[in-house]
Amino acid sequence: MLEVKIPIEIQSYKSKVIAGLSLRQLIAVGGAFITALPIGVFGKGHISSDIIPWIVIVTTVPWVLWGFFTFQGMKFEDYFRSWLSFNLLPQKRVYEDTDGSLLQELHESLLEENLLQQRVDSGEYEIDQEE
Repeated sequence: MLEVKIPIEIQSYKSKVIAGLSLRQLIAVGGAFITALPIGVFGKGHISSDIIPWIVIVTTVPWVLWGFFTFQGMKFEDYFRSWLSFNLLPQKRVYEDTDGSLLQELHESLLEENLLQQRVDSGEYEIDQEE
């Protein structure tokens, strides 16, 4: 019997190009190789062999993050942009005093009732009482 896996959420579907990798992931692997290979090959004669692997790691990590990292449905660049804006840009924090606004509303309603009672007492308004 032939079975086809269907994702529960259609947005979670990712097309695979080669070896189970998406196009984005293939580009990331290619970019990592393109940046790491020259550093490894041409750096041997000029840089210490202890430092070259660290330089290769530092230069390939952005490619790997770009291709493979997702957090709560956000790709790396979206996550990094939101992280930067949250941590480095000034935040506008809106504060609403709910208890104070409730007290203010209660105070205003009492003032309206007192004003209405004063107008009724002075004869400005008449209250129709049907009995």
